[in-house]
Amino acid sequence: MTTFTFFRLKLLFTSIVQNFSEDICMSFIEKSKILLIATFILGSAAKPSSSAIFNVASDFSLTNNPNGAWRYGWSSSLGSRFNLYSNVGKQTPTIDLWYDSTKTIRAPFVVHNSTATPNNSHPTITYQPGQLGFHPGYYGEYSIIRWIAPEAGEYSLDTTFMGLDHVGLTTTDVHVLHNNSLLFSNLINGFGASSAKSFTTTGTVQAGDTIDFAVGYGSNQTYSYDSTGLDVTISTTPAGVSKTVPEPSTVLGLGGLALSAFLGKMRMKRQRQQQLARNRVSAIAFPSSPRLS
Repeated sequence: MTTFTFFRLKLLFTSIVQNFSEDICMSFIEKSKILLIATFILGSAAKPSSSAIFNVASDFSLTNNPNGAWRYGWSSSLGSRFNLYSNVGKQTPTIDLWYDSTKTIRAPFVVHNSTATPNNSHPTITYQPGQLGFHPGYYGEYSIIRWIAPEAGEYSLDTTFMGLDHVGLTTTDVHVLHNNSLLFSNLINGFGASSAKSFTTTGTVQAGDTIDFAVGYGSNQTYSYDSTGLDVTISTTPAGVSKTVPEPSTVLGLGGLALSAFLGKMRMKRQRQQQLARNRVSAIAFPSSPRLS
């Protein structure tokens, strides 16, 4: 909930309390009903959404591995033992790097452009602002970014792979696996948007399930010029939680309409009561004159 929405809610609630607490014509029961409605609106609008969104690039960390739900590592083949990268460094002064120091020429690896501008600091690679990439190993090792489900629920997945090498042009094989079962497989041949391959799906996960994003050295079986960009967004909803949680502004608007209608009804009731009271006073003060026969 935004700060603006919170203050709107606070002002609404304060106004309600001040206005009807001074109204001596309103019964205790009526005041209690209004308080209940206002409290419901405030509580519903303030209730946070249980959904979570994970993005592989914006969540990147050069400090932690594991990094929340994310892991950076490699395997010798698809579905074989996953090994965490244990070393950090720089591919260039502005490109962050995770790698395994026991592997030939620091490949496979994961890289991230930590700048807010396109980055051409590497002679053969162009990284877009904040972009994440990965590269297979010299002997065909797969570079893998793994997501581990923090809890059971439903998820939606949007994935895009693309070539980053603009000199030799990227030639890689890319894959998405759920608990080592293949969901998607394709080849990246080229550079930039024209080389991109995308995959979108929805499904369910249990706590601890893994979704792997892997890159290998392609059909030419050489690791040269194989930098591959990866864009992943995973949206999750815990089991038993509705996906259709209304926004606070929607709750505020609908709740405000309901409260306005209730207050309007109370005003009309009070006006009728006041009119009846005036009629009774008039009848007592000015009784009807007797008719002359």
